[in-house]
Amino acid sequence: MHPHSIAFCMFPQKGHLHWAKWSQRSLLPGGRDDRTTVKKRVQINFGVASGFRKHYLIRCGRWFQARKYRMSMKTMATKMIWSVAGLLLLTLGLQFPREVQKNQDELVPGSQLVKCGIVVKLGMRGAWDDGMVESPSIWFDSTSKKWGMVYAGYKRIDTTRRGYKTVSNPQVGLAWSDDLIDWKKDTRSPVFGPGGGEGKPDAAGTTGPHVWFEGGTYYLFYIGLTAKGYERGEKTLNLATSTDLIRWKRYEGNPVIRPEGTGWRKEAIWHPNIVKARGIYYLFFNASGAAHGMNEEFIGYATSTDLYHWVVDDENSPLIVGSGKVGAWDASGRAGDPSLYKIGNRWYMSYYSWDRKNSSDGIAWTTEEEFPLKWRLFEKNPVLTVGGSTSFDALHAGKPFIVQTERRHYHFYTAVDAAETRQIAVAVSPGPCR
Repeated sequence: MHPHSIAFCMFPQKGHLHWAKWSQRSLLPGGRDDRTTVKKRVQINFGVASGFRKHYLIRCGRWFQARKYRMSMKTMATKMIWSVAGLLLLTLGLQFPREVQKNQDELVPGSQLVKCGIVVKLGMRGAWDDGMVESPSIWFDSTSKKWGMVYAGYKRIDTTRRGYKTVSNPQVGLAWSDDLIDWKKDTRSPVFGPGGGEGKPDAAGTTGPHVWFEGGTYYLFYIGLTAKGYERGEKTLNLATSTDLIRWKRYEGNPVIRPEGTGWRKEAIWHPNIVKARGIYYLFFNASGAAHGMNEEFIGYATSTDLYHWVVDDENSPLIVGSGKVGAWDASGRAGDPSLYKIGNRWYMSYYSWDRKNSSDGIAWTTEEEFPLKWRLFEKNPVLTVGGSTSFDALHAGKPFIVQTERRHYHFYTAVDAAETRQIAVAVSPGPCR
């Protein structure tokens, strides 16, 4: 052997792997006893998607006594076997964490998505929703035994181009599906629109709808607009009720949530999403204002015991804020359009942000005990990003609404192509789409 040759040595007493530097003199007949000095300490760290971190340590650092006699062929062969085994174990040790990380990622609901395409298209030219369709809200309708969807539709006022400046008069449409993939618009759409006249909170438009169905009553929460155009004028959260999705009664106490104060919700109230836990209704929504040194949209929440009267938790809101870091998917600082779902003892929230060019969707989570506070962001956000330059979602892929069934996770979102055509798409996990 060459002087100071290197060998891997495995001592099975405690399963420790050692990288030792052996002196030639310890291997020669009549040579002095020599101790080996461990020259390498190996530490492997890896984290899992849940946010916990484990440390696996291959420990080194002991002294070992070398024999004074020449090694027999049997001894040499044994040491060679241990050396090869050590190399294999080290290789597996370095690869194992990556496999564990991949498996943990797959355990985060909605983190592995397959895009299925557009499910609700623009209306035909001249229709009430020929300008834009966006912002779906979905529930299983126990009356019709189908999946129901309400969505926002805009009328096109400029036929030469598309975009925010070419639409106006948002109203609420209705669609139905048996399988959450194939959707058919209800011919009675739009089922809800501006009303009440000048001075009312929804005089110029109704957008961002969300339906809560309970006790035979449909509770429609929506953003009321006071000026013509795309999301113009004062933005407030309002409520209407119905027993048939066609005839609606506006709540006399509208708006149920309005801009207030000088903080995170001082300018506008946006998309609502309601869940019920411990006998209390929780309404999560995004609002425009100032927080953490930024002026953007942030996510907070309010509570109610009757769906009509809401108390905003301004002390703990906003709950989620974009990073505001240059180059990040949420560089703008925005966090908007929350959609909540629960699996086991965890609550998940899907939401969108943008980097000032493209919109994407991310995930946050908290425990049942900590709900509705202490949200952690998924380390591998975003989970849904824009497609190629010619795709249906080349510009934006955001504003999520999540549906969980026993078999699949459905991630509905607003898809915008390079020409600014705005429609509703879905991605699923696991795939395929059908």
